[in-house]
Amino acid sequence: MKRRPFAGPFKKEFVSLMALMQSLRDKTHVVMIVLVVAFIGLIGLEWGADITGRGAGAGDTVGSVNGVKVSYQEIRAEYDQLRQLESERRGGSLDEMRERQLLDEIWNRRVEFLLIKEQIEKRGIKVTDGELIEAIRMTPPEFLKTQEIFQTEGRFDQAKYLQVLNNPNVQGLEVIEEQYRTLLPSQKVVDRLNGIVRVTEQEVRRAFLDQNENVSVKYLFFDPNGFSGDPVAVSEQEIRAYYDKNKTEFEQDKRIRLEYAMLAKRPSAADSLRVQRQVEDLHQLLIGGADFEKLARSFSEDPSNASRGGDLGFFKRGDMVAPFEAAAFGTEPGQVAAPVQTQFGWHIVKVEEKKTENDEEQVRARHILLKTAIGQETLSGLRKKAQSLLDKARDTGFQEAAKSVPEASIENTGYFAERTDGFMPRLGYVMGAGSFAASAAPGDYSEVFENDNAFYVLRLVDRKEKGVQELAEVKTVIESQLTREKRMEKARMEGERVKTLMGSGSLDNLPVSEAAKVVTLEPFARQGFIPGVGQDVVFASAALKLSSGQVSGLVKGERGYYLIQAIDRIPADEAAYAAQKTSIRDNLMLQKQNQLYTDWVAELREKAVIENNMGKFFVY
Repeated sequence: MKRRPFAGPFKKEFVSLMALMQSLRDKTHVVMIVLVVAFIGLIGLEWGADITGRGAGAGDTVGSVNGVKVSYQEIRAEYDQLRQLESERRGGSLDEMRERQLLDEIWNRRVEFLLIKEQIEKRGIKVTDGELIEAIRMTPPEFLKTQEIFQTEGRFDQAKYLQVLNNPNVQGLEVIEEQYRTLLPSQKVVDRLNGIVRVTEQEVRRAFLDQNENVSVKYLFFDPNGFSGDPVAVSEQEIRAYYDKNKTEFEQDKRIRLEYAMLAKRPSAADSLRVQRQVEDLHQLLIGGADFEKLARSFSEDPSNASRGGDLGFFKRGDMVAPFEAAAFGTEPGQVAAPVQTQFGWHIVKVEEKKTENDEEQVRARHILLKTAIGQETLSGLRKKAQSLLDKARDTGFQEAAKSVPEASIENTGYFAERTDGFMPRLGYVMGAGSFAASAAPGDYSEVFENDNAFYVLRLVDRKEKGVQELAEVKTVIESQLTREKRMEKARMEGERVKTLMGSGSLDNLPVSEAAKVVTLEPFARQGFIPGVGQDVVFASAALKLSSGQVSGLVKGERGYYLIQAIDRIPADEAAYAAQKTSIRDNLMLQKQNQLYTDWVAELREKAVIENNMGKFFVY
């Protein structure tokens, strides 16, 4: 049968639809990613990364999952597509931290996809043509729903979508079919998982009561920190015994320790003098009659008010830092004060008017702010010093080399587990540092690295294999924990003393010295923040078990011990429960399904053999 020309209400939209289909064909890889997210619940997808690649010179495989290789070309293609989309969406480049996060997300998505694909094959999951057609017709992906040609008055119109699907003149929909055929098996896996999730009536009611059953109480708190001034002795034997009994607490993955020299990027005296001269030049222009508002719009570096000609509105004494305040209140309306320096930079202040309100003098002023930024000459000098320090350190070591560079400070990261996103204790994110740490041998020095804060030279001190940390590494932590436990015991004993003093009475019968410490609270529910107590479920649960006037036993909460007395119980509204229980059940079901999926994938990852060589191909 010969196809009829495209006609009807979509005639004028045919061209845009064809363009959309062509775009889908051109961006099949991106469509794949979108559908992965839509179908298997990979929540929180963000686009793109822009990290300097090392290329595929070290081979073509960036890693593997249970023997299935992941090629550099696959990761690089996804990275390039996402980088472009992210740049378009944000209207600019990404910072280094986000770049690392995004590259890490690309790898993790690929691992998860391969693990699920393996499960599909093991379970023999197939998708019939009927299931495929039904999914395409009834569950279009979100990126199609947002296309204008499928919308009426800004909302997705199922009728328009189906009319396009049924029109023989529309080409390009095979792209959607290909992606659904690939991804529907993943949905079947998720559906089978979801099928075992149940939510009982008791769980629904418990969730409702946690939010809606309230109690008001008074309490007496026994704070372990109140004994911080008392001497607490923790012996070496106690530390050793705790360590031997709780070694599983101190198990860690592979760890490394770095020593590094840091040259902070701070403005030099020459930078300060340069800015001061610029401020003085501007001040002379203003004294000569130049328009303050125009100069503020052009030169002020205060983004909050530069576009308003530097207008700060009215302010009173104490609202501004001292030097700025002195200039503003010491200048007559219509006059421009001499430049003043604060921690924010150099200011030129013009007073517009003054008034007195509620017996307080107020000033309306404008200002031009010039920040003391580090100059290129200063940066170049610091970079040269960092390189000189590195050259000397390779011969004499950090400590000796640092003597010739007073600006440098020598620091130590301590032992830490490597992270795939390149973050390091104390350093934060430094481009190249993660890759160096992953590949260096003990004693190796890095090249000069930098971020927005400083220049760095790194030396790998040591590597430790996976296992239990040595006692010396965790001794301080154990001592702190044991000290806390001993102070908690003192708090408990004080609580028992007061409980005995109170006898069978209530907090109302305490001696004046103790009664003064009693705190009365407004009504609260089991789930939620309790003023003065925090989000302490143990405290809330103990309070909700009490009848009006009843006093609890000694309750061990998150922060210390409590004696709690119920004042009043406010039961939940049964009519509200009847109205809300369906939505509560749905929310609980969704939470359980998401948690089950997360736990299932985590278990797959734990059992899988995963090799990650991304650091050999991309600079972290």
